[in-house]
Amino acid sequence: MRVLVSADLGFYYIEGGEPKGIGAELLAHFERDLRKLKPKINIQIIPVSRDELLPSLEQGLGDLVVANLTITDARKKLVDFSDPAITGIEEWVITNKKTPVMTKLDQLSGKEIWVRASSSYFESIQALNKQLNKKGLPPVVVHFIEETLQDYELVGMLNNGYVKAIVLDSHKAKLWMSFMDDIRAHTKIPIRKGGEIAWAMRHDSPELMKVVNKFIRTAKSGTLLGNVIYGKYIDNTNWLNKALNPKKIAQLEKLSALFSKYGEKYDFDYLLIAAVAYQESGFDNNLASSRGAVGIMQILPSTASDPNVNIKNIRNLENNVHAGVKYMAFLRRYYFSDEAISKENKLYLTLAAYNAGPGNVERMRKRATQQGYDPNVWFNNVEVVTRRSLGETVRYVTNVNRYYVIYKQLESLDLAKTLDNVLLVPDDPVFMTPLRRVSQTP
Repeated sequence: MRVLVSADLGFYYIEGGEPKGIGAELLAHFERDLRKLKPKINIQIIPVSRDELLPSLEQGLGDLVVANLTITDARKKLVDFSDPAITGIEEWVITNKKTPVMTKLDQLSGKEIWVRASSSYFESIQALNKQLNKKGLPPVVVHFIEETLQDYELVGMLNNGYVKAIVLDSHKAKLWMSFMDDIRAHTKIPIRKGGEIAWAMRHDSPELMKVVNKFIRTAKSGTLLGNVIYGKYIDNTNWLNKALNPKKIAQLEKLSALFSKYGEKYDFDYLLIAAVAYQESGFDNNLASSRGAVGIMQILPSTASDPNVNIKNIRNLENNVHAGVKYMAFLRRYYFSDEAISKENKLYLTLAAYNAGPGNVERMRKRATQQGYDPNVWFNNVEVVTRRSLGETVRYVTNVNRYYVIYKQLESLDLAKTLDNVLLVPDDPVFMTPLRRVSQTP
């Protein structure tokens, strides 16, 4: 059985090469229950970005979605939902503590809120904007964030002052607010009440619905098993707070000219280089690893002296950046230049090779082909094969990509301040581009 999930700290994430979180534990128990009926059945976890969960289900790429999905009328047109796993969910507006407590929904008029276009939060704001419009009040100003950013990453951005307001499910807000002191939940003005979270499947799946609902009855919030699982996951997001630390962002700004110089020279986004540098060294050019890698890009002297790189004195900051980026360009050109590989997958495969070595990645691609995966696609293909033997490399690519998305989002925030949204109605087209200007007359 193929289960579609989306990374969500506390609910489904990878730690030490193992799946962790509420969703991961529920699925482990669900698999054990299934094996009582069909001893040979296995659950295959397929991670996708949040906006791809329902499309992937509809396309037959998975059989079930377990990803903290709120039941909404719009989603029920696309899929069937199980009995609720969690009930009584509210959606709260979250700000920093400098924002006064709000007690009336009308106080949200004209306020700026950052959400994913695919989220139930956006649907709730659409409904609120209709109400505000009837009263002759300005709508909530919606800024769309990258679909790959999860709620916990937005919490980190809010906590560090990069966005003004977000929306969270009440159960998530309670979890993350337990270790973030500078944010406020406006609990007196929920923009959705009585929300229900459930598992999703394609229409007309009666047998699957039956076994899922049977399991949900024993594992939903409020049951013994459910309470044990839901009660144990108060996790931390130290990695995110470190990445968004104002001192680190200030370092990024100081280094941006250097990253841009070699990004332009070798055709890499300078923010991607920044993400690699942060993952490798935390922007510390004095760092030296036990295996001999040095500097901000953690380059081995033997790599720097190779004729394909040939950069001397890599303890010098600029030379270290130059060597790292030139080596990445060599990997991309020599190993991943096939036109069948998309630009973004050339990037992901290059990152994997930068971490694990090109020989290992080539072996993983061959193994992917043998196992029926696409050797030219990283996520959900070569990544799946690599996770089984080189879990560290999977985490490396994921982390670099995560930092890259965050840095791009931070760069977009200045643009977001210039965008104006008016009333957004349910039949608007799906927003494929984050921070797209919306100009529809109420």
